[in-house]
Amino acid sequence: MGLAIFTQRNERSFLGIKIKQLWLHRSGEQALDQMWIEHNDFLLHSSNVQSVRIAMLDYLIDNQYLWQELYIGLSTDEKLDEFKHHLPYSRMDITSPDFEVDLSGKTHIDDYLSDLSKNTRAQIRRTEKILSQGGNLSLALASSDILKRTYLDEIAALHKEKWQDTEYGSGFNNPIFERFHQDLIFAPEMSNVTNLYCLKVNNEALAYIYILKDNNAWYFYLSAMKNHTDNRIKIGLLAHTFIIKEAIAQNVNKYSFLAGEARYKESLSNMPTTRQKLMCFYQPTFLMRAREALRQIKHALQKSFRH
Repeated sequence: MGLAIFTQRNERSFLGIKIKQLWLHRSGEQALDQMWIEHNDFLLHSSNVQSVRIAMLDYLIDNQYLWQELYIGLSTDEKLDEFKHHLPYSRMDITSPDFEVDLSGKTHIDDYLSDLSKNTRAQIRRTEKILSQGGNLSLALASSDILKRTYLDEIAALHKEKWQDTEYGSGFNNPIFERFHQDLIFAPEMSNVTNLYCLKVNNEALAYIYILKDNNAWYFYLSAMKNHTDNRIKIGLLAHTFIIKEAIAQNVNKYSFLAGEARYKESLSNMPTTRQKLMCFYQPTFLMRAREALRQIKHALQKSFRH
């Protein structure tokens, strides 16, 4: 048993020719895709993953009139290799490092911290020591709808402030993004896959962390942190350490930082860095091959001009 939801759209090329596209679990439009889907793949039952995947790929190959470009991602190399085996013509549109923490066999936070560099451990301990001088440090979980609403409002305000001057801005300025997460966060308890945490000193919020849960893994989705004037204080490092401590207590095997280049993610990871990518698979027609050749020439010229 398997499921894949595709959005079909036409993209006008620079020659004025319409290119038929299929996007897996995406729309191809920034405003609609700002939830930043990762680990994207066919939804496959564990009992027959390989046979169903091949059948679904065969359907796409047998119905090539539906598409000229097929977008899959962000996905891991492991998953994308399955597509490449059947769809050999492709290009990479986006690539991003993916950092993870292996918690299997960890029974105490010190078991995890021993995996980190001496410098990272020192920054975490120094931050905890300085902040503790101002009062009691604690990690609070939003366990009621009222508290979830309070945390979410605070997260949105801080997130908007931080990302307001970037190319796409904060997702919380996008009503589609906001509605999606409200539905997810306020889902019934039995089907809820989210945790909202707040790191506090006394009763003052320092940082919020939004976690997604899947089986025995936790995925860091986003954070919202208050600025601190003391550059010795690394609130993000400490907040994630507190949450990883909670994950260990709940026998979670993996804590993932998901895709995104960030020094703190690399510092807190104890696994080799992998990558997630957005791949475009295309039909090997004369038009599509010519288009890809022109695209490569354009990128080469842009690169030469930058240097």
